[in-house]
Amino acid sequence: MSPKSNISPTSLTEKAGVVLFARITTTVIDLALAISVVRLLSKTDFAIMGYILMIHEVARNVAILGFPDSVFYYFERLTTTARRGFALQTIATLLLSGTVAGLAILGFNFFLPDLLSQWPEESIRVLQHFLPLMALISVLEIPTWPTTNILLASNRQKGAAWYEMSTSIVAFCALVLPLTLGYGLELAIWSLVGYSVIRFIGSLVLLGIILPKDALLADTQLNLTTTEKSELQGDYRMESRISLTDQAKFALPLGLSSLVGRFNKYIDKFIVSIFLVNTAYAEYSVAANEVPLIRVIPLAVGSVLISRYVQFNLQSKKDKLLALWYRGIEKVSLLVIPMTILFTILAPELITFLFETEGVSYANAVLPFQLYNLIVLIRVTHYGSILQAFGDTKGVLYFSLNLLTANVLLSIPMTIYFGIVGTALGTLIANLYNWLLILRRIGGHMELPFWKVLPFPFYGKVLALSLSIGALMFTVKEYLLINIAPLYSILSISLVYLVMYVVASRLIGLISQQDWNALKHWAGLSFLR
Repeated sequence: MSPKSNISPTSLTEKAGVVLFARITTTVIDLALAISVVRLLSKTDFAIMGYILMIHEVARNVAILGFPDSVFYYFERLTTTARRGFALQTIATLLLSGTVAGLAILGFNFFLPDLLSQWPEESIRVLQHFLPLMALISVLEIPTWPTTNILLASNRQKGAAWYEMSTSIVAFCALVLPLTLGYGLELAIWSLVGYSVIRFIGSLVLLGIILPKDALLADTQLNLTTTEKSELQGDYRMESRISLTDQAKFALPLGLSSLVGRFNKYIDKFIVSIFLVNTAYAEYSVAANEVPLIRVIPLAVGSVLISRYVQFNLQSKKDKLLALWYRGIEKVSLLVIPMTILFTILAPELITFLFETEGVSYANAVLPFQLYNLIVLIRVTHYGSILQAFGDTKGVLYFSLNLLTANVLLSIPMTIYFGIVGTALGTLIANLYNWLLILRRIGGHMELPFWKVLPFPFYGKVLALSLSIGALMFTVKEYLLINIAPLYSILSISLVYLVMYVVASRLIGLISQQDWNALKHWAGLSFLR
């Protein structure tokens, strides 16, 4: 008999839908921002803007140090009144690290002429003029980074969704509107400073409202179902204070893991740049891109469920933890697996439509793109969330380092012998190898063999159905739609594929009536009201 969880599936589905919608919206906004900046600026100004934004992003990723993620783990251990103090401790720590990051950016300013010796002197002077403003933005923005996680950990998914979407929209308007109106970089950067001020003050005010000092008021503000309230009854919340030392021990491995993960994202491209010609690097840069809208699904669902994982672990209710873990994976699989297969069979048309222009072909990127995106098939959950729930942040760091090492060891020889196809294949094999080790680690925490960590029977059914419909659509595309324009082929194949998948899934019971109702509810966006 499969384990049962008392938490309302409808409630969790709605909460995950809220966060997923917000993540998709912010991803679209980020893509629109990147496209807008490219189109609105000259190559010189775009290089300047891109460089200062890169410096800001690097400084932020180093400075947050994993502290925002520690919120999920510790909020479930804290009494209601202690959460306010923990949130302030986290923000104060990040304000300090953000100040250090800002000072580092100021110091970096002095090395620009030597680092960018090939750049025109005028461009370097403009960079040196703007970097102090980016330092100020870092000081103000970095302390606000835990706000979304605090909202999620406080069971305020709608608030987290609106916070993410509103901050993304304000940032987009702050940067794009001045450029659209022709005011140039100067006003755009100052506008970003204004955005960071608004974000800093607004975040503090918001957290002051949702984390009141009065325990009774805080409890009555939580938007919990009756079943969830009964789940929260018990004595597992025993901590009145978490020391900064304990928080740092938990958070720092996560921060290092995040940095390693970002480096791992580019290591295969770096290998291609060393061993292959520049045209191969351009082709691989096109190929080595996961579809962003698919990637956010397991991350969004994981961010909603992690507090529940921690709660069940603290209560020693591993059967309910496993049930919730399985259910999250099954729901994500229903979305991620068919979409991955769809984008794999449409790879030639997608690359032609998105990247190719007259006289410029990226046909060599198709097979590497297909291999690279098969990695998404194993990303049906956020594995780091379950490791964090067990306090195993060292494991998260270990697997980031292990993946980086395996990627380097496999990609170098395969790139030399097989070109960019070998690079993509090496990256895929490295991820599969690391995935098996992660399953074994999680199985150790759950006291399960690694093959029972995931609901493989359900996963296999979804994969088999997706592959069957995908094979049929591939045949239709190759033999009946061969002369159709790429965009029309993408639209027609996607529509037929998704309709067939939904109908077949309903007939064989993969998609339940509850799932179907949740999808219609989500599509109507009623959860945002």
